[in-house]
Amino acid sequence: MRRPTRRWGSALVWAVACACCVPALADQAALDWEAAFPVESAARDVYVEAHYLGSDGVAHRLQLWRHGTEFLHRRTDEALDLYLSQAGSRGDYAYRLIDHRRRLSMDVKRNQLYRIGVFSDWFGLAHVLDRPKSEYVVRAVSPLSEEVSKDRRSARQARMDCSWRLLVSGGKESPQRSRICWSAQWGVPLAIRTRGSKGEWIERFVVDQAHGITTSATDAALPPFPEGYAHFDAGKEIDIKQED
Repeated sequence: MRRPTRRWGSALVWAVACACCVPALADQAALDWEAAFPVESAARDVYVEAHYLGSDGVAHRLQLWRHGTEFLHRRTDEALDLYLSQAGSRGDYAYRLIDHRRRLSMDVKRNQLYRIGVFSDWFGLAHVLDRPKSEYVVRAVSPLSEEVSKDRRSARQARMDCSWRLLVSGGKESPQRSRICWSAQWGVPLAIRTRGSKGEWIERFVVDQAHGITTSATDAALPPFPEGYAHFDAGKEIDIKQED
């Protein structure tokens, strides 16, 4: 079987980016990240289903199964499965990525991803929100008028069970603003809106359903490699390149 070599790097970066949803000033004091987006009281075993607008302008579907801080399974568009399993006692994770369109599976560890510039960590993947790498400010804000609609047929009604935050990042030259409806119950945003070039708020991410789930040993274990799929250890490729 022909072994993937050079193309795996770009494929891995693309796949992890797809598996991570892309999600940020008011008069109130700035909040630190943990206070703005608490996860301590979130359900341990949870299933989340959402849809989001990708950077390509195309709608995508995300499914997420999270078991504490030990195991995570993310599925994007029925085409990409990403699994994270805690490895060792230092909080490191083993990643298993299965690309059904390319019929390809690969293994890698977080510290190896860092070496090629992929910084999607557990929080960003498990809680659908990455802490900005650049300077940022986050504050509590009130819902917009349309977000408090009494129309119970609207998905907006579910967003009342959350705390609204305004996240501003990107520096003074090109600030990026996001309104985030954070659910402490589920440890994910129920909605994310970004500010458009004309000042309008564009809905980028919406949770369609979230509920607790039961778990078993098989639910929280890396799955076997699919039969007939090409497989390689991306971590070994990264380590070899670092030695060259």
